[in-house]
Amino acid sequence: MTGPNPVVVGVDGTPGSELALRWAVDDADTRGVPLRIITAYRWALTDPWALHYDLRDPERERLRHKAEHRLVDATRHASDFRPDVHVEGQAVDGVAGQVLISQSEHACVIVIGSRQLKALGSAMLGSVSAAVAGRSHCPVVVVRGPAGDPAERAAVIVAVDGTEASEALLAVGFEHASRHRVPLRAVLCWRPDLLASMSWRSEPPPPERAERWLAEATAGWREKYPEVQATQAVTRAHPVDGLMAESAAQFLLVVGTHSRHALAGTLLGSVAQGALHHASCPVMVVPNHR
Repeated sequence: MTGPNPVVVGVDGTPGSELALRWAVDDADTRGVPLRIITAYRWALTDPWALHYDLRDPERERLRHKAEHRLVDATRHASDFRPDVHVEGQAVDGVAGQVLISQSEHACVIVIGSRQLKALGSAMLGSVSAAVAGRSHCPVVVVRGPAGDPAERAAVIVAVDGTEASEALLAVGFEHASRHRVPLRAVLCWRPDLLASMSWRSEPPPPERAERWLAEATAGWREKYPEVQATQAVTRAHPVDGLMAESAAQFLLVVGTHSRHALAGTLLGSVAQGALHHASCPVMVVPNHR
């Protein structure tokens, strides 16, 4: 492949994938890269004698024709929404998750629709999103709901955790906020106080070292992206609960995959899974390639 890596979006003709398509073509426009639309359909030989049959089976042709029709519709909608974006597409005979993981080797981002609706082919995003987010070679965006309105100060929320992996999340978050001209908020969720949660005492503030680390972690990115209005917060809450509260009605939530939480002692893998199940805004999962 030549030229810049495209934004790749998986579609299936449902409202969830239509929302993902809109998000993807808008992101491709801000990046100045092509949009590649992928619609996957699964062909499985269920009859043990099927190997002796002509592979131009009517059912296989029906699936292919349906996928190609879906692709034409999606391409037209994307071009209508952002006429300046170069749009290409492909109907692929394969399992949705595997197809998108393969596509991620030559993509800048993979975009998938919400798990609450139907996903690529006949499988739903529960399995597709988990498989793609966990094995993708590039960031994966799961459009759990519409992005918040920038006019209402909707921000990019970056979930940091005190490890080196946070640098990659901040890099992606600041770059995205800059391109879309929205604010950014870096959030570190510190473990809640057990006695306070039992109402035996008031909740103590997070330790100063957490606040200090977060300020230091974001300082360089603030200098690199002075146009981004950046804030930070250390909150005493379980990571999933804290991030769901922080990201409600926001522009994007950025989380990582698997890494040990150095400051708060939680697993970021479980945070990513929690975000994919409970967030109400688009979620970007950034792979940890260390």
